[in-house]
Amino acid sequence: MKKNAGKKSKVIILLLVIFAAGAVLLALRPGRKETVPPIRVTGIMDGYEVNLAPKIAGRISWLGPREGDAVKEGQAVITLDSEDIKASLAQAMAAQNKAEADIRAAVAQVQNSKAAILSADADAKSAAADVDMALAQRDESMKDAKRAEDLYKKGFISTQSRDQSVSASDVNKAAYSSSIAKLASARAKKEAAATGYNAALSQLDSSKAMLKEAQANVSYYRSKLDDTVIKTPVAGTVIFKAHEQGETVSPGDTILTVVDLNGLYARVDIDETKIGRVELNAPAYITVDGVPGKVFKGKITEIGRFAEFATQRDVIRGREDIKTFRVKVSVLNDPERILKPGMTVEVKIPPQAKTP
Repeated sequence: MKKNAGKKSKVIILLLVIFAAGAVLLALRPGRKETVPPIRVTGIMDGYEVNLAPKIAGRISWLGPREGDAVKEGQAVITLDSEDIKASLAQAMAAQNKAEADIRAAVAQVQNSKAAILSADADAKSAAADVDMALAQRDESMKDAKRAEDLYKKGFISTQSRDQSVSASDVNKAAYSSSIAKLASARAKKEAAATGYNAALSQLDSSKAMLKEAQANVSYYRSKLDDTVIKTPVAGTVIFKAHEQGETVSPGDTILTVVDLNGLYARVDIDETKIGRVELNAPAYITVDGVPGKVFKGKITEIGRFAEFATQRDVIRGREDIKTFRVKVSVLNDPERILKPGMTVEVKIPPQAKTP
């Protein structure tokens, strides 16, 4: 019996040795894939922040949302006092209206001056023709008067006939002088009309310049008035309010900070011992303790190039600190807006197939 028991013990030992050797060979077999566990790490939900600040100085007359409130893209969330700007805008618009009226008046004056020039030119031409005619009549009557004087001296005509010829000559001389005066007057009127025309053109140019200046002022104050209403460019959540209604702010002062809900991501820190297993654009999965059974798909969109801080300090001489790298996991599916900035989440990064 003892002999048989010894044989059995030897057989069992041999089988154990063979099994152990087979296990070792299996482990060392080429091409064998080791099972790599996923990376699990705790992170914080974060997002891309937009700081809402005024372009102009002013007093906050209305501040709508509070911290934690959701806002829509394009929603007006802040207004500044605008009474002074409205008054300046009204003044600029009045100056614009006056400049437009001045332009209309100047245009009418230009047209009237043109008509006056044409009329004066016609009068001058008519007066010049009258001068020519009066000159011819004067010369002719002067000749007649001279002939009548000669005939009278010779006794061929009466005194009355001579006097009539002299009188006609005097009348024509007066008519000629009058036509000369009328021609000078017509020419003066033409020159005056030309001067008025130039003045009207100058006034028109001046009014146009005033209109441009007024229009620029109107545009400027309308722009400033638009700047008194601050709208959020993104849909998101208000996470910070730096000022209250009634306070005065300067250009560039942040009043509200909004986190873009369309760009939420989980911010995690991964040990340097595991960072080599993390790849850009690789899938990741996000869960929240407060929402059991809900898994949010994500994608690794950023891996820090430099170590952030040490998670484990060297307590044994010769061993280096273990540092971490900042990683962002963007959320791909959250139509119900369950995830919120500041939430603590768990991130699971499955093992990636590395290219040999």
